[in-house]
Amino acid sequence: MILHTTDTFRWYSFSLFDSLPGVVTFVTTRGGAVAGDPFSTDNLGEYTDDAPDRVTANRQRLHDALGYDRLAAPHQVHGVAVASVAADWLTRSDDEWCERLDGADAVMTDCPGVAVAVSTADCVPVLLCDPDRRACAAVHAGWRGMAAHIVREAVESMVRRYGTNPACLLAAVGPSIGPDRFEVGDEVVDAFLTAGFDEAAVVRRYPSRRAHVDLWAAAVEELTACGVELSHIEVAGICTQEHSDEFFSARALGVRSGRFLTGICFQS
Repeated sequence: MILHTTDTFRWYSFSLFDSLPGVVTFVTTRGGAVAGDPFSTDNLGEYTDDAPDRVTANRQRLHDALGYDRLAAPHQVHGVAVASVAADWLTRSDDEWCERLDGADAVMTDCPGVAVAVSTADCVPVLLCDPDRRACAAVHAGWRGMAAHIVREAVESMVRRYGTNPACLLAAVGPSIGPDRFEVGDEVVDAFLTAGFDEAAVVRRYPSRRAHVDLWAAAVEELTACGVELSHIEVAGICTQEHSDEFFSARALGVRSGRFLTGICFQS
């Protein structure tokens, strides 16, 4: 990933997309940790206990830095619903956008100028880009969503709606909790194995005999199973719990902490 800094905002982009004209990707940060403030200072999560006016101001600074027209960031529920932002959305009010995005864990669009993004604080954000159809998607995959194949559902939704060829897709797996920190119970392991994931790739057994799940490997397994080329996948490999000074982490800061956004946009 590549770090970008302005006088008012700080974010990363994925190097995989750098050669694509008109494509903007972003992974925001905490913007500087403040002791005792789980929302410090660049919380972009609307569905947190942070002051709404502060979140609005933070999102405005992101808009000013990146210059997209509209931001589509759903109210996620750890499910497998995929929302599609179409041209008829562009005249709708912000309240209507919120209603249409409620309950989705992935959002896709082929509308130039619309940035699609997901909010996370340990869960896995995945970006998808179809440069041929100029369509893109952002996916939120916690362990429940990952095991329920939300990543696969997002790819298949792009295939159905835009005629996407998975072999031409570019994909990025953003910062999230890493395998060394994601210790889980047997019920989580069972969910992945029941869903058909490769145990050798996804499950790790540590000397403590506690199981860990590698969500990054799970995301890559889902993408390649859909036909995405391995060389077309960028994995950030940054653990949010280990780097909770820079990224929000529910395990490190508490579930009521802030959220960072990972998103993508085709410029208008």
